[in-house]
Amino acid sequence: MMRYYQRRQRPTQVSSELPLEIIVEILSWLPVLSLLRFKCVCKQWFLLLQDYKFIAKHRDRTCYTLPPSYHCEWDKKPFVTVCDENFMLKCCCSGLSLEKSTTSQVCRIRNPATRKMLYLPDAQVCDAEFMDLGFNLLTGECKVSCVYFNRAQKEVGVEVITVGKDETWRPLYKQNQNWLQRGKAVLTQSCCGEDKVEWALHLPEIITEGHDMCLQIHSLDLWSECLTTTTLPQGVFVDLENLRTFLWDNRPAVADIVGGDLHILVLVDFKEHKWSQNKIIVPLKNLKVDNTILMDEIVLKRACSNTLEFQGGSQLISYDMEKKTLMVFDSLELLKKRIALLKSTLISLKEMRSEINGVQD
Repeated sequence: MMRYYQRRQRPTQVSSELPLEIIVEILSWLPVLSLLRFKCVCKQWFLLLQDYKFIAKHRDRTCYTLPPSYHCEWDKKPFVTVCDENFMLKCCCSGLSLEKSTTSQVCRIRNPATRKMLYLPDAQVCDAEFMDLGFNLLTGECKVSCVYFNRAQKEVGVEVITVGKDETWRPLYKQNQNWLQRGKAVLTQSCCGEDKVEWALHLPEIITEGHDMCLQIHSLDLWSECLTTTTLPQGVFVDLENLRTFLWDNRPAVADIVGGDLHILVLVDFKEHKWSQNKIIVPLKNLKVDNTILMDEIVLKRACSNTLEFQGGSQLISYDMEKKTLMVFDSLELLKKRIALLKSTLISLKEMRSEINGVQD
């Protein structure tokens, strides 16, 4: 009896430590601010919370709403000003925001979730520019591109800066305006996109040689910084000057209206100079918004899945090509919704500082 009692009282050896995979699973569901505090728990957690694979997993599982200090305004196009109202939001990527001063060329990258930011060298003074931010979660590389327009010199150029490596903007590309002066200058990904593992911008140009004309699309891969030029096949479209360019599933596409139908040819692989074998034809005859036929003043923005998007002033018009139905959105309200859905991230770039007290990360 005594032996039995002693066996029952013998302590059981149970590990008090959870397996690392269980810890990772739990942490991946927690909010950013909690995880920032947990960096101090131990060296293993500190390294884990900076690992890009964990950052990607965490971001896919959490969301945050931008602070109320973000608000949208309308000035010919929708834009967003941020917390101090002296910076406008240019674009977002992987939870990071690229912001530019409303009164100068000062630019900064900001993480709204961690309240950390990094100021960049001033961008070039120009008549207009398009700026984009890319972060590659596979490599941790972060770049900012700037496409600028100089009307005095009649040129368009591309500059880039690699965060943490470059001290100044580096020129990548220049060309005369030609096709660009008609407002169809740059084809880029959505300004509120997620990861840019594949990241390129495309600049269409009309080339004239004597009486002959051709359309070329200059595609700049912003990660490799390689330029590829693809020529539109001869005879596919008759009137090159009236062609419209836009993005079809983030690939450059060329379109024209023929007999009331929209004829589209897609550059499916710019690195291989490969165009789609057949044209995509979309009937436009019966597409009306407020009794205005879309084919009269059509501004193509992009296409994704089975949806075509048109811009009409302050309205964004979405056409479902399968159901053949139209939906009209207010561009400003749509931008607000997209921004509100941006996901938080633990990403911190080298030399980022707190926007509250300026402490370096």
